[in-house]
Amino acid sequence: MTYMHHPSEMSADVHAVVTAAQELRAAKEFLQSGHLIKGVQRHERAKRELYQASHTLMTSGAGQPGFQSAQQTELFTTFLLALADFRGAYEQRRANSTDSQAASALVKAIKNVIGELGHIERKLN
Repeated sequence: MTYMHHPSEMSADVHAVVTAAQELRAAKEFLQSGHLIKGVQRHERAKRELYQASHTLMTSGAGQPGFQSAQQTELFTTFLLALADFRGAYEQRRANSTDSQAASALVKAIKNVIGELGHIERKLN
């Protein structure tokens, strides 16, 4: 698992979202490695934590977190857009747990968030 080396350059809300996204990625890997019951529980908890952390970030007025460089702001803009898509898909799935399109959209949104997280980590490390 890759971690960012520059947490001091992020606001606490951004750091919480990044940490939650890292846990979601780890939970997905844990589930895929064959730990079904604990994996599903961890994955569900990680999705909920990412949703809550992103809600805090989006409602705290930190829509434009204060990064120390334009490069970081640009990197995180795409990540924040992926988070917004995740939030919408998560809410849609919660509203109708039998909707297969909502489930598919959530899976796609999670994949996108994890992909953007990896992109940020590669660029910052």
